[in-house]
Amino acid sequence: MAKARSIIIRIVSIVAAVALVALLVFAGLSFFRPSRSESQIGSANPSETVEPDKDYVVSIVGDISLADNWEVMPWYDRRGQGVNGILSEEVLKIMRESDFMVANSEFTVSNRGSKTPGKYYTFRAKPERLAIYGDMGVDLVTLANNHVYDFGPLAFNDMLESFEAINMPYVGAGRNLAEAKKPYYLTLPNGYRVAFVNATRAEKWGIDTPGATATTGGVLLCYDTTEFIDTIKTAKANSDYVIAIIHWGTEESHRLEQVQKTTAKDYLNAGADIIVGGHAHTLQGIDYNNGKPIVYNLGDFIFNDETEDTGILQIKFLAEGGVKFYFLPGQQKSVFTSLLSGDARIKKINQILSWDGSSAQILDDGEIVAK
Repeated sequence: MAKARSIIIRIVSIVAAVALVALLVFAGLSFFRPSRSESQIGSANPSETVEPDKDYVVSIVGDISLADNWEVMPWYDRRGQGVNGILSEEVLKIMRESDFMVANSEFTVSNRGSKTPGKYYTFRAKPERLAIYGDMGVDLVTLANNHVYDFGPLAFNDMLESFEAINMPYVGAGRNLAEAKKPYYLTLPNGYRVAFVNATRAEKWGIDTPGATATTGGVLLCYDTTEFIDTIKTAKANSDYVIAIIHWGTEESHRLEQVQKTTAKDYLNAGADIIVGGHAHTLQGIDYNNGKPIVYNLGDFIFNDETEDTGILQIKFLAEGGVKFYFLPGQQKSVFTSLLSGDARIKKINQILSWDGSSAQILDDGEIVAK
């Protein structure tokens, strides 16, 4: 009996030791696992609940202003309905149900700073306004544009800290050039890796928004394409698919600048798999180059009180392999963005996007395909 008791005690001791080792290993893994804030301008996988055998949808919208000193937020406050006061239920459903949602954030975020001298339009929001992005379902913001530095370096740094405080990843801006160039990497549930990069060449009559340098903060500029091409090459070397988002073009015009056409091809040749533009406040054309789409401008999404054509671009990574592209046409009107209905209006949007000479077309279900 004593011998049996000794064997039992020994077995219990071994089991306890194994359990203790397992607990320590788990605690160690938890301790060394990067938090969202540590990876917010690096890489993360925010969609762990998505099954690997399902299609994965990345949605992208154009310019958003949540500035307190501009036109959207006064209406937002006055209507008192939250995001339902500025975006339709249908739009919100698409944004929230997308596996990954990207938006261009075109304002600075701070309670400090001074307006850029001589700049007519300057946009600034209180830090608490960023909670609206969560209500919209936004997962990543692009910051390479001509309004994130409107209230100088203090406000610019406050903006970066405000995004980091809510664990909202961003691309296209940083405290130095290395940060501004850093891609954001998204790992899909099936292991496929997607990179997002962002740059701007929006200002034409003097550059008020400084480019980041080795020691100073700012945005990633691409008037000279060298740094952005280098960024794209880095992204491609570390991912399977590169989405290059650029702030460019002539405001309020459907006509493309020649530099958009030539540099878009340069970026595709460098490794970008799709080009997505913003800044023009209106839609511009869609084209294909060597089988890769160029969506020249998504225009305003919810930016002011003007009536503008807009929409949601969707990149669908298919479970069986391959990628499809969709454009869901919409309209910003009376500080409210909704999707369009009616064949005549949708056809008009498609005409704008697929201008004469374009090698792209949009099918009835919104799919963008090469002609």
